Amino acid sequence: MKTYTLLKLNRFFKNHRIKFIGLYLLHKLKKRYLAVHFDPINACNLRCKMCYFTDEDYVKKLKGSFDKNELPQLGKAVLERALKFQIGCGTEPTLYNDLEAIIKLGKQYNVPHISLTTNANLLTKEKLEKWVDAGLHEIIVSLHGVHQISYENFMQKGDYHKFHKALEWITELKEDNKSLSLRINYTFNEDNFMELSDFFNIYGKYSIDTLQLRPISNLGNTAYQNFEMKKVIPVYGKIIKKMTDLCKSKNIRLIAASKAKNLISRKNTESLIYNYTYCYISPTDFWHKDFDWKNETYDEYFSRKKMSDKLLKNIFASADKVKNLQTENLNYHIN
Repeated sequence: MKTYTLLKLNRFFKNHRIKFIGLYLLHKLKKRYLAVHFDPINACNLRCKMCYFTDEDYVKKLKGSFDKNELPQLGKAVLERALKFQIGCGTEPTLYNDLEAIIKLGKQYNVPHISLTTNANLLTKEKLEKWVDAGLHEIIVSLHGVHQISYENFMQKGDYHKFHKALEWITELKEDNKSLSLRINYTFNEDNFMELSDFFNIYGKYSIDTLQLRPISNLGNTAYQNFEMKKVIPVYGKIIKKMTDLCKSKNIRLIAASKAKNLISRKNTESLIYNYTYCYISPTDFWHKDFDWKNETYDEYFSRKKMSDKLLKNIFASADKVKNLQTENLNYHIN
């Protein structure tokens, strides 16, 4: 997929000047480069132990559903420049009462890559068929345990059998929809990492296109609080080598930190253009606070903020001067 190819290119080109020249040219040539991540509802049906939905104080503040009547304004504001439209980022989008309308919005603006991130417990075959017909390209499912015991322990209120049934439906749908892809995001910690050795014994029967291995992040006062990687680091290389080989043999794209040391040091030298390309939207947030999205488009905002000048300045800045643009996101390697 084009989005994964561009991610690999971003990693390939280390020089910050090349990154900013590329972004500058993409904008001037009116090409797509925004990654729009949209949480349409601040709610979740599960209470995963590593997620902020088990932080009672945080959940009290996390309320609201995006007004369906404002979807056209959202589309006009950012989707003409969107390369990717990811529905679901930190909440459960299948709780939204008209998910099909959001997918159709992405298709209306010809977004090349429309994806849905879900815990898969509320999926039905009928819903999946409807969403794929509406224009969905990729389904990303979250997984926190290979085996049933760990799955239902970490993904509280989750049903292991429902999860597998959803993967069966997606695999069946892919037979008739060649443009549809399946990605699994596996979040690991010290207590579920070793289970990855059994991953393909259980999940190898499903038509997986991409597998992402994500180390636990500290999201606040969550139910699970072991953020150590002391047990993982000594065996990380061996397990990742095994997963890499198996993924290659099955033609599956693997996204993971290539070295154990990257699990500790997360300063991302590849993410210098992150603040220019990553657009997060929810019922309570709309990317940059000074972006008047209800009354202006992204191009108008870009012009008003003289972003071209900023990009040119970054092109000619020294490497040290652009270091403050680095994020704390993990350095992932894409095989």
